[in-house]
Parts: sequence; C-alpha cells; structure tokens
Amino acid sequence: MIRTGTHPSAVIDFSGQLTLPESTIIEPLVVIFGSATATLSLGEMNILYPGCVIRIDKGHMATGEDVSFGPGCQIYEPRSGLTIGNHCMIGAGTLISGVSHGHGEIDVPMRNQLAISLPIVIEDNVWIGMGVILLPGVTIGSGSIIGAGSVVTNDIPPNSIAFGIPCKVTKKRVQSP
Repeated sequence: MIRTGTHPSAVIDFSGQLTLPESTIIEPLVVIFGSATATLSLGEMNILYPGCVIRIDKGHMATGEDVSFGPGCQIYEPRSGLTIGNHCMIGAGTLISGVSHGHGEIDVPMRNQLAISLPIVIEDNVWIGMGVILLPGVTIGSGSIIGAGSVVTNDIPPNSIAFGIPCKVTKKRVQSP
C-alpha cells in the first residue's frame, strides 16, 4: 500500500484496522506491522521519521493530531493500548513497550511465562527526549517534558520536567510572566 506522503521504502504490512490520514507523512525505512487483531489509528498531521517501527501483533494504538516520531522510534506491542494525545514530540530512538515477559515462576523459562501488558498514555503537548524508554503502565501528564535517556517506570504528573533512571520529576513547568 503506497499512499501520498508514504516513502516507497516504507513497509506497511497491516492486516487489522488501520487509519492513516492523507496528512500523515511516512518517511524512508519506516515499518508498520499489524496482525488481524491489531488496531492502529494515526491522527492528522502525524510524521514518522526514517527508521521508525510500529509493531502490533495484539492490541491497539491511537494518536491525536500533530504528533511526530523521531528517527528510529520503536513502538513495541501495545497489547493493552497506547494512546498519544495532540501536539506531542517523541524524540529519536525512543522505545515505547506495552508488554514485558512474566518472571514469577522460577521453574518456568521466562520466555514461556505469560506476558504482562498494561496501557500507556501520553497526554497532550508532551515532549519526550531522545532515547527515552517508556515501560508498560505509565501515564505522562499533559505539558510534561521527559529528559533524554530516561527510563519511565511510573506515572509523571502534568506539567512536569522529569529525567533519570528511573525517571523522576525535578521541577514543574510554570507560566512565563
């Protein structure tokens, strides 16, 4: 499926429900995969920079309008859902993982244990720096900034500036005078 705004080197192999508005720009070497049980709905004026990968075997993802995914972003298995609001910037090399392997049974290989999946929510007007990792079950509040290289394991309240491993709020954004 080649569309206006989709580079010919992009690979879109999606059997489930897929919504790609005409205003969506898909740059070189982007890969979008979805099985028959997957749902992906990108909002108006989204852009996926070169090398982005979205993989949804099971689950769903929806974005608002004016969302950008920097080069090399990876969205991996949002089985319990990934929601991204309007006017968000996702920095290059960011990984958003909606699933992790179970590990509670010592006698069963972790690869064979039930996966743990939790929803991820990125509210409106969020800036996620380069190389950030978002783990299952987190919510990033509207107006927040996540510093480059952070690993987000817990919710971040609205209008926060947060960074680190694990990511912690360092200050709040306030209205300029």
